Amino acid sequence: MSTEMDAQPAGESKEAEAEGQMSLTPVWQESALQAGFVHDWLVAGPLAAPLAEVEGFTGPDYKKQIVADVRAAAAGGGSDPEGAIPASPEIFAGALERHSIVPDRDETRWRVIRCLDDHFVDLSTFHHTPHYLQAWAFCVLDVPAACEVTFSLTTNGPADIWVNEEHYHRVEHFHHQLPNTASFPAKLKEGRNEIGVCFEAVALRECPYVMALQLTDQEDGGNRSLDNIRVLLPTSVRPASRRQTLESIFDQAYLDRDVYSRHAKVTVQWADGQEVTDDFALRLMRKGGRIYSEHHTKGETREEVVLGTAFQFPQDDYEVFLFPNPEHYYVNDLRVERRMDIHIVGNNEYSTERYGTYPQRRREALLNAARRGAEGSVFAEIAAMELGMWDNLNEQVILDCIASINERADCSDFDLVGLLGMAGRYIEEPGFPQALVEPLQNCFQSFRYWMDQPGADAMCFWSENHQILFHTCEILAGQLLPDELFTNAGLTGSEHRAKGEERALSWLRKRAAGGFREWDSNTYFEEDVLALSHLVDLAENDDVRELAAVVLDKMFFGLAVNSFKGVFGSSHGRTYAPFIKDAFREPTSGMTRLLWGKGIFNRSIRGTVSLACAVNYQLPPVIEAIAIDPADEIWNRERHAGQLEAWCDREEGSWEVNKVTYKTPDYMLCSAQDFRPGEYGYQQHIWQATFSPEAVVFVTHPPCLSEDGSHRPNFWHGNVVLPRAVQWKDLLVAVHRLPEDDWLGFTHAYFPTYAFDEHEIRDGWACARVGDGYLAMTASAGLTLTETGRNAFRELRSYGQKNIWVVQMGRAETDGSFAEFVEKVTALDVTFGEDSVHLTSLRGESVDFGWEGPLLVNEKEEPVSGFLHFDNPYSSTELGSEKMSIQFMDLLMQLDFS
Repeated sequence: MSTEMDAQPAGESKEAEAEGQMSLTPVWQESALQAGFVHDWLVAGPLAAPLAEVEGFTGPDYKKQIVADVRAAAAGGGSDPEGAIPASPEIFAGALERHSIVPDRDETRWRVIRCLDDHFVDLSTFHHTPHYLQAWAFCVLDVPAACEVTFSLTTNGPADIWVNEEHYHRVEHFHHQLPNTASFPAKLKEGRNEIGVCFEAVALRECPYVMALQLTDQEDGGNRSLDNIRVLLPTSVRPASRRQTLESIFDQAYLDRDVYSRHAKVTVQWADGQEVTDDFALRLMRKGGRIYSEHHTKGETREEVVLGTAFQFPQDDYEVFLFPNPEHYYVNDLRVERRMDIHIVGNNEYSTERYGTYPQRRREALLNAARRGAEGSVFAEIAAMELGMWDNLNEQVILDCIASINERADCSDFDLVGLLGMAGRYIEEPGFPQALVEPLQNCFQSFRYWMDQPGADAMCFWSENHQILFHTCEILAGQLLPDELFTNAGLTGSEHRAKGEERALSWLRKRAAGGFREWDSNTYFEEDVLALSHLVDLAENDDVRELAAVVLDKMFFGLAVNSFKGVFGSSHGRTYAPFIKDAFREPTSGMTRLLWGKGIFNRSIRGTVSLACAVNYQLPPVIEAIAIDPADEIWNRERHAGQLEAWCDREEGSWEVNKVTYKTPDYMLCSAQDFRPGEYGYQQHIWQATFSPEAVVFVTHPPCLSEDGSHRPNFWHGNVVLPRAVQWKDLLVAVHRLPEDDWLGFTHAYFPTYAFDEHEIRDGWACARVGDGYLAMTASAGLTLTETGRNAFRELRSYGQKNIWVVQMGRAETDGSFAEFVEKVTALDVTFGEDSVHLTSLRGESVDFGWEGPLLVNEKEEPVSGFLHFDNPYSSTELGSEKMSIQFMDLLMQLDFS
């Protein structure tokens, strides 16, 4: 039975002779090194100190300058509870679980952290305004005999390390994404050695923030003589064995998915199908703390625990919380826990087929958004205004949004576009709150509209989506207040408008001629639509308005061609893990449901609401027809390219991507062809096979086990090193070369077995069926299905510095039953070389490909670059063309980019 209640506050610790009792003296928890790494730490922090002024720090080492300034101030002025704490070994004196470095500052409370297999203490975070971060890690190494070792300290930023209160080493590097390792000798005495680490960061937007410490023996360079070193932590719970028992139970728990659609049951299971007998609790709760379901095991044996069915709960982000018997947790302070993040779709239905009319879907979209007022989005308030629901407005949400923009928080441009559209459309309406007028005007007049204007902050101006958003803001603000003086830049509204129009036209012409550097981004296309829909609807300059409409048409054409059943399953120039592991959370999904009836309305409402409010934009009928075209076979090739300019991109040079899509009624396979192989990646998504909103497959090369969006790449989105991938219709080959010192040493496939109707792993192949669509994949280094951890039964892992993945798609119509497909695939002639593969596909074609050289099909070279801008059954358009014709049956349109 599901219930709803508020989370119980933590009770005060009581002295009692009870299991899990909190101790005022240390209870030493013992563990071993893992491959020489310390995996168990007491950790405090991060303590985040706002940086009020960053304008004086410039150049490539500006973060080092900030750290030096903050440390100097902290050392001179002592410990400020709201600011930085001076670096000192005294911080670690008396370190004990649940005790705080700074009284009454929960973020400085010591807690036990056990590293995952990537060995990191990972405190990665995101700050929309500049902050200085400090965190501390402590352990004791119990050494059987005095020895000299090498410490290898890996961090993203500066760090200090103390051994037995002696300062041993400081690193001052900043490595924003992939962390850096510094090695140095250390002497350990016989017995207990106290190790303290303080690691720092400067956060401006995304902030990867990790620390790892590895020991190696100086004599043999390995870890054999370190096997007897024990890691001790001063914890507050006795007996220590009770903690370890619960940790083991919680570690073995898993969920078979991240997202729970309408009829899915939220079920906690245990690895290897084991039965668990113990006294603990499981809770389903919202991130804000509200509890929706709770189950107490009461010492009874459990194979699984069901916490409810998705339709019982509101759509939102949740966590499944495992913790001891509540009395032991709250009263006796036995703080052993595990939290597993999930998303629940609630009672919302995902639409895989077109339905209704546009006016019906428009009203549905606006109502869905307006009901999300509790989520704090200003676009929920805009949707309410568009519907005339003036009595339902939450003015505080709008005022909070204004305050954030006034702080120039990162992504202020997203919300400012919405506020400017709000003012332009509704400020004269009788129901518009007059108390908002002055704050809105002051906000518009004081904003920093481009990076050459006064100010220093954490706002990102230079990515493709941010550029057009800032230009849109400047145009709309200038139109609203043409004669007013804007205080930040000292320009009038008309002058700002002129600058915005010039810059917007430059951006629009580049996208019209060459496409998007952030190609097919299921994240940032929403932001592009946010800007373009406002320009189409509200811009007074004819050239800006008309070209924005043309670029919007072109975007939606690409979205239609590269989508399958509402899933924007293309390769992506930029994306995030939640948006590729399923389509329920894709920011483009609400827009496609609005436009042509496929997808789901979700929390990403900026683009959807902006489109619904843009009454001057109408989707061309030919694009809607293409979006719902059930063609037997579509082979699409595209090339997007352009030149970077320092004034807007902060770099120069050229960029290019050649990409393909192969679509049938049963599946879609997409990839970026030969895209910068061997270069370090970021958030590029190189290929994907799509069957349904949940059944998607792709391969990446991860740097860490975290799925936090501040890691770019992370466990699922992006690649540390980009592969050399090519696709020939229903066959794909991806060749990977990992660095010799690669941190994890594997590539892996997202392979969600729960989403398949059938799957089978045999003879080195992993095969899956969804409906009448099939997939088979193999790797030259072999593959193994992961059965524990966050991605249990959803990951195929393949270790090896050099590796080649091969993917063969199939259909019942061409390949018979799934059993017949598996038999045929496992019998294929596939010969792997060190960096190349020769194979015969299911279609009887010989294919040769490797790290170097061309793609050969039947010994004939097939191009993997130099494509037309669009080359598919609907359009054949040269890159850089001033016109683009799009045709489907008797529907025809021509886009004019001139």
